[in-house]
Amino acid sequence: MSGSEALQSAAQRVDVLDAAGHIIANPRRNAVGASSSTVLALAVATERFWAVCVEADLLLRALRLPQDTDENCAVADAAIAHQASEVARLLSAIRVETQALTEKEMKDGSSNA
Repeated sequence: MSGSEALQSAAQRVDVLDAAGHIIANPRRNAVGASSSTVLALAVATERFWAVCVEADLLLRALRLPQDTDENCAVADAAIAHQASEVARLLSAIRVETQALTEKEMKDGSSNA
């Protein structure tokens, strides 16, 4: 396994919400001390959450499309359906990752709870 693959593998095991809370609690100490895998995990999470935000913004724009004619209604309905599907797809991927991590924590006792 290359160094990059090992780093990515380690990043996949990081609980990003826990890491973010840890850094926020004491930024001077904990941000500097964050491991490369934690930094990578936070970067990936930020990118994924931003993707949800972009698609949600497009969904809001689709909801504001004019619906004054049958043709406009059809266009708006298609845009709304597409964007709702995109938001759901992205959120589903995040939920699956979160669920897998939660199941792992419960199995091996790594959760702080």
